Amino acid sequence: MKRILSLLLFTFSLGISNAQIQYVPDSVYFVMEVDLGKVVKSISLEEIDKLEVTKSILSELNNTPENDIQLSDLGVDFNSKLIAYLAEKDNHSNTTVIIPIKDMNKFIQTFDDFDQLTLKKEKLLIKEDLIISMVGNTCVITQLDWKNYYFSSLTEDLYTEKGWELPEDYYFIYGYDFIDFEDEEYYDEEIYYEEEVYEIEDAVDAEETESIEEDYFEEEDYNYEEDAYIVDEEDLKYQEELKERLREVLDSIKTSEEELVINEHLTFLKNPKNNLLANDPIFKDVSSQVSDAKIFLNPFLNPETTNGFEFMPFRRILIPEFDELRQFAFLNFNTEGIQIDWKLKSSEKLGKVYNKAASGKLNKDLLKYIPDNAQGFGVYNVNTFGAYEQLKETYLPILDASDDGRDVLAGAVWSTIDEFINMEAISSVYPPEILFSYAGLKEVELPKVTYDYDEETFQYTEVDTTYIEHIPMVNFVIANERAYLLKKYFNAIMKFEEDLIVDNGNYYTIHEDPMNIGFPYYIAIIEDIILITNDEETVIDHLDGYSKKAFHKSIYKKAKKSKMFYAHLDLTQLNKDLINVFGRGDELLTRFEDKTAKIDFEMTSSSKDQMNFSMKMKTNEKYKNGAHFLFDLLNEIHNMGK
Repeated sequence: MKRILSLLLFTFSLGISNAQIQYVPDSVYFVMEVDLGKVVKSISLEEIDKLEVTKSILSELNNTPENDIQLSDLGVDFNSKLIAYLAEKDNHSNTTVIIPIKDMNKFIQTFDDFDQLTLKKEKLLIKEDLIISMVGNTCVITQLDWKNYYFSSLTEDLYTEKGWELPEDYYFIYGYDFIDFEDEEYYDEEIYYEEEVYEIEDAVDAEETESIEEDYFEEEDYNYEEDAYIVDEEDLKYQEELKERLREVLDSIKTSEEELVINEHLTFLKNPKNNLLANDPIFKDVSSQVSDAKIFLNPFLNPETTNGFEFMPFRRILIPEFDELRQFAFLNFNTEGIQIDWKLKSSEKLGKVYNKAASGKLNKDLLKYIPDNAQGFGVYNVNTFGAYEQLKETYLPILDASDDGRDVLAGAVWSTIDEFINMEAISSVYPPEILFSYAGLKEVELPKVTYDYDEETFQYTEVDTTYIEHIPMVNFVIANERAYLLKKYFNAIMKFEEDLIVDNGNYYTIHEDPMNIGFPYYIAIIEDIILITNDEETVIDHLDGYSKKAFHKSIYKKAKKSKMFYAHLDLTQLNKDLINVFGRGDELLTRFEDKTAKIDFEMTSSSKDQMNFSMKMKTNEKYKNGAHFLFDLLNEIHNMGK
């Protein structure tokens, strides 16, 4: 079993998602597909074999000394694809890896001797909740995770339907991992204690109480056994019988449900007609595109996701729209590093709303407040009012025309709110344009309270002192045309709490806040710009902004033209900062010192039903390409765990 789990781990670490695509059922919500042929063109099997992580896993798989086995000895077809998928049902979750096989005999040798015999003869191995199936030149490995609370619920429903009696403490028995805390029965104080036992009348003094207790225990007719807790042996025996019966029923239901799931899985593998490729045209299109790796996500095939929409406003209108929601991404290695293209597909109605949200123009003054020594920043720019107007234009007529009275009423309430409330003003208060920047670590002198002990008076004296701490320097900048309102609230707060906020003229110092950050921060209001920072130098010397020299001008240009979101992060300096603080003696920092990158993430475009995002990771120049970077990173993570 341990070796089988190691194989599963290894396939995920390699990104192996390569097998017969028709063995992916149409009920899955997540699929990962990796083109092994393309990956090994970026980094050869021989290079992967040299990594410590590869040697360790292969040695464990075959129970042989390191270097005695290589990837090519596994029998896996590295010119094909391997697939992994996740499925979520009410009674179980399913993690499956589908591996393409080139040499079945070599592949089977990675299993234990007994398992090898079973697989050669039966082409099937079921060990606890692990199912291994050999189908043609493909191995399908499935790990099932059963949801005991589901079987408990079925059992309780059956008992209710049949009028059977449950044991008193049924919720503690074998899978009953819940208690209905809304039931008033569990809040009945008499279950836990009798209040009278703990009450002593105020009129009875201590001496009288002691006398009463002595008289009570000295009485000749007092019988300790009679007053002791009396156990009803017959009731205990009856409760044990109920528990045993409950276990039998629960086991029967669980076994029956598990058999149905396993048989359904095996039947599908024999005749995979209802597969995702055949029944989902979006997935079919995604799977046909060429990339090193692909990820496909249909969140609404996951019950854990859909349950959250049960009480969502207008859910009867919006849930059919979400049925068309898909997310998919393409990962490719190149000589500069790694590129990920992420797509969000929706219905055309929701697409109109998304496009309006992405149509806002960024306030260019925000970019002035990126410090010249910044190592990264992000801008968030949403046309909130435009998105609201499009939402109203698209969905309010649908509510008004509905045959369901609840929808019509919802439309009437919406129209009333829209008529009497200035939604444009509200949307302008909500911060639709935000900039966040990070400028590395800085030594900051912070206040500290210590206590001196006087040995003569045995008293402690409070002493105000300071200490030096390395603090990440961040700016949080908001463009808001009603920024002046914040001044009014600050003025009001200072009337109530003098030391909470200090007015320094051009900026405010916040000494305490609800978030308990632990160090002061500063807020300046410059016309329609709200500048929040923990670097006092920013509000003293840079109220008019910086010189825009932190990054290449092309980065600023991208930020200006960005739709909805753009971020740039330079990780090359981060590790140097940490080493300066903690020193090179820290093994973790020195190991990852050269594993750095510059990252760009942006929304590149949008269409009537799709939003497109891109992340480009430019890695250290020492690496031939992004694949070498990724495998070297995995190798160091493995070595750290030795």
